[in-house]
Amino acid sequence: MKSITMTLSLVASVLLMNMAVAQVTPGDSIHAAKYVINLEEVDLNSKTIDAHTNVTIVPLVDDLDIIQLELMDLTVDSVFVNMQKISAFTHVDEIINIPLDTPISQGDTVDVLVYYNGEPFHESWGGFHWAGTSYAFNLGVGISWIPHNLGKAWFPCIDDFTDRAVYEVRATVPTEMEAIGGGELIEVVNNGNGTHTFRWYIDNPIPTYLVSVAIGDYELVSDTFPGIDRNIPITYYVIPSDTGNVAGSFSRMHQVMQVFEDRFGPYDWHRVGYVGTSLGAMEHATNIAYPNSSINGNSSNEWLYIHELAHMWFGDKVTCDKAEEMWINEGWATFCQ
Repeated sequence: MKSITMTLSLVASVLLMNMAVAQVTPGDSIHAAKYVINLEEVDLNSKTIDAHTNVTIVPLVDDLDIIQLELMDLTVDSVFVNMQKISAFTHVDEIINIPLDTPISQGDTVDVLVYYNGEPFHESWGGFHWAGTSYAFNLGVGISWIPHNLGKAWFPCIDDFTDRAVYEVRATVPTEMEAIGGGELIEVVNNGNGTHTFRWYIDNPIPTYLVSVAIGDYELVSDTFPGIDRNIPITYYVIPSDTGNVAGSFSRMHQVMQVFEDRFGPYDWHRVGYVGTSLGAMEHATNIAYPNSSINGNSSNEWLYIHELAHMWFGDKVTCDKAEEMWINEGWATFCQ
């Protein structure tokens, strides 16, 4: 993330968090092992989404009779647990309360399916953003939000720094658009109705703020870096007018990757990935939201792509425990830049 902006927000974070009273959070009683986020429709005109998310839940305590997930602003239509509809759920103050007919205990696993819709939350920085009627994307960290996690802006989740899961992101968009997520592109399904569905899977367990999607008219510029352990794909998804600027703006990417692997060890993620956005930058795992203005054909903002790439080791692979420790993520990335 942009280091100057984060530094200012972190001062406020420390002050506010030190004043806050400790409270019970959803992650105290449950762990999410996997999320399947399905964006069935992303309407760029009305700036709304229609979606459902399946969360594989593992209880951390015995005799748990209620599951809580976090979701901001959006309207919950229905909730299912192991395919059984739960009519008695409530959604109050960003918490979905899901009562269980039969309590669950450590060693159990349940699937929670939530259908929801509406206009996702965003602040000046974090949340789910719209760039006119052409592009949509999320930024997983909220500058003014305490704690900073904003996974809950677009999917129900355990929105803290320590709960890590694997993710599948499915997004259905018009055939003239692309949907870019983190990890590996599993398939693109033509639905035969003027839309196609992108399926992305990231098998490195990550906290909620590092999962991502970007939707719009993108073109792919590809590269490969010969890493210590394997050849690593590098993808730049950019607006069409920026394809000719990629080589100049990322001219020393191979040198940077060489330095980082030599000092910090082999790159653990499926690919190195950047996606052009109207607002950035943000270290989403393998799908860094990177400002279009920095893809300008020269190295004037070289520090910024280096800073975000460093987060793949410091911030994404090793993540802070709580909001007031975000300086660890940002400090190392700033040192690396």
